[in-house]
Amino acid sequence: MKTFFRRSLVALFVIASVAPAAAQSGSSDGWKIAIYPAFAWIPISIGIDVNVPPVSGGGGSGPEFGGKILESRFDGAFFGGFSAAKARWRIEADGMWAAVGGDRVDNPVLRVDVDAFYAHASGGYLIANDFYVTGGVRRMALKYDIELAGRQFERKPGFWDPLIGVGWHHDVGNKLELHATFEGGGFGVGSDVDLGGGFHLDWKPTTHFGLVAGYSLLYFEIENTVADRTFTAKQTMHGPIVGIGFYF
Repeated sequence: MKTFFRRSLVALFVIASVAPAAAQSGSSDGWKIAIYPAFAWIPISIGIDVNVPPVSGGGGSGPEFGGKILESRFDGAFFGGFSAAKARWRIEADGMWAAVGGDRVDNPVLRVDVDAFYAHASGGYLIANDFYVTGGVRRMALKYDIELAGRQFERKPGFWDPLIGVGWHHDVGNKLELHATFEGGGFGVGSDVDLGGGFHLDWKPTTHFGLVAGYSLLYFEIENTVADRTFTAKQTMHGPIVGIGFYF
């Protein structure tokens, strides 16, 4: 985790160094650009449902080898994002890291820790009244550490998900922007189900700087088979986000 934070700080420094010049170049060509170097996400609801394959020493993949966490915990989450719009077109990209987990104290004891990393990019086309139809892709890399009935299990699934969705982006004068998005995908190409969405408002007290607040949701279902041993998971995270933005 420390390595991740060091790399995140380096990435933020690079963004802060080169983004203004790149954004100025883009804005001179008619592009409207927003850069979000730091979003803090605070999930207030975390749901994790796992089912592990049979492990050495016996057992099966029945109910005693899976289930839902009952007491969730949150170790941290980080967002960074970028958007660019010109005429009827809009491009968005963002990345996320989240460390979450949870426990079930009833027999059998279940403990789950998850590190989730994703990168997402999409393109949108304006169809009417600030509404866009969107298509994109999400790369997800996950690391599950599970303790179930005294046995340890680890799995690191990764997948690419195609996405389709809608977006709404509305300016209220020069100081306030409203944004809402929803995308769904997976379709069995990567994950079985991949749903993400949220909304945020950007308040810009100055021309190039603003404060951001909103709410975000991520839900996915995965099935990961290695050597005929199938691991399944369903996970939900949603909660408020806060951050800053630079605009050009």
